[in-house]
Amino acid sequence: MKQFFLPLVLLIALGFWAKFYFAKPGLAPISVLTCVDITQSCGNEVFTVQFDEAPQVMNPLHLNLHLNRAEAVKSIHVDFAMQDMEMGLNRYRLIQSNQSGDWQAEVTLPICVQGRSDWNLLVEIEARGKVQRFQ
Repeated sequence: MKQFFLPLVLLIALGFWAKFYFAKPGLAPISVLTCVDITQSCGNEVFTVQFDEAPQVMNPLHLNLHLNRAEAVKSIHVDFAMQDMEMGLNRYRLIQSNQSGDWQAEVTLPICVQGRSDWNLLVEIEARGKVQRFQ
């Protein structure tokens, strides 16, 4: 009986190690916002986001994001995607433009071969070791 005890304990320990080593961290839940006109700004109590002009495919445009709360933000990223459509990686890192909470990036929407234009914008704000996600 003792000859099986040590291997059994090692096998269980290996199982626990593998579970934690290979476990993927869970993504933060996504808060959904509805925006009628992104050129007139859209947001919530955390931020407002706005394009300088109406988005068009393959046309670079400026995205401006303003944080409504002063906090130490590590990074802000935005992703563009379409529902039920694989569009590849369309991720941009925003650059802080001043100390009053303004961030910006120049983004370009790719062409959809089906001619769709129902883009979703995902905003990820990383601050204080936490990531907040908004769509």
